Amino acid sequence: MYLEKIKIRNFRNYCTADVLLAPHINVLYGNNGQGKTNFLEAVSFLTLGSSFRTKRDEELLKREEKGFYLRGEFLDNDESLLLEVGTDLNRLVVKVNGVVYKSKRALFGRVRTVIFTPDDLQIIKGGPEKRRDYLDLYLAQAYSGYRKVFLDFYRALYQRNSLLKKFREGFRDFTELEIWTNKVIEEGSRIIYYRLKAVEEISPWINRYHQLMSKEKEDLHGLYICTGEMRPILDIDCIKEEYKKAISRRKIEEMRRGYTLVGPHRDDLQLLLNQKWDLRVYGSQGQQRTAALALKLAMVDLIKRTQGVPPLLLLDDVFSEFDNERKKELLRLLTAGTQTIISTTELRDFPNLGSEFKALRVESGVIFD
Repeated sequence: MYLEKIKIRNFRNYCTADVLLAPHINVLYGNNGQGKTNFLEAVSFLTLGSSFRTKRDEELLKREEKGFYLRGEFLDNDESLLLEVGTDLNRLVVKVNGVVYKSKRALFGRVRTVIFTPDDLQIIKGGPEKRRDYLDLYLAQAYSGYRKVFLDFYRALYQRNSLLKKFREGFRDFTELEIWTNKVIEEGSRIIYYRLKAVEEISPWINRYHQLMSKEKEDLHGLYICTGEMRPILDIDCIKEEYKKAISRRKIEEMRRGYTLVGPHRDDLQLLLNQKWDLRVYGSQGQQRTAALALKLAMVDLIKRTQGVPPLLLLDDVFSEFDNERKKELLRLLTAGTQTIISTTELRDFPNLGSEFKALRVESGVIFD
């Protein structure tokens, strides 16, 4: 499914924009600060129900305006999909094919979307929560059951942590604690299973993309790291048993600290160069940036395999730090059928790709075809 047409009203620096897009490569070009990233953010908000830049919807409003509106028309062979989201009398209104929904969550998963921005370098350089967020966002789009399991786990984790805080203050109800512990183990084991399965699948693709963009000089592999001395075994029953043992070992410490110390909310994804060097510690800026992009491209492949259709790919300023050879290799990868919207300051970075290519100039919140 691809985005054929988007309508933007009073979103960031856009007053009004109606844009037709090509099914394959779309390049937004122009100077910095003109609205290229804002356009990608609008597409992201339509398809994911959230911005990749802020959690505050009021920041999306054009200055001195009271509401915004986004409308996207998507096509997949003979099927069509209409997504709408906007503010009306200080409340958010969401529509899918004309049907009104109460929450932005209704937008999520209708059109799978993978995003790369310069801030994604933090997936490599940042703390474990950045890599968990990366896994959670895309596994929720790749596996139909993941999002519910994820939400159920964090609800149970919240209840267990609330109870553990009471234990720290002298409260003792071991029956209730056991109930929430079992729920955390049940749902948390499923999250770990999904993540282990995904990392096993995407690791060869991460390596392939990283090698292509680094001229096959380095290997890069992903390794899922479980907390609490849990062994990463891809078997749900084994995971539950390991999790139960791990949480039992830390129970006294958890009651003393007042929160859960073991589980998928504390796990990590480690990236190893040539099977031994932790990329977060030993990788150069260029290696880390290439790896971050390889992670995103690998998720494109995972979603394509699990869902049967490629996701929409949004690339914000992806070419700025790549040399000409890497730019050529990346462009070759992006012409493989996935609809891609790329922002750049230099149109000359892109060769003429014929009917697969559409260039759109952005200037002061206006898009010129």
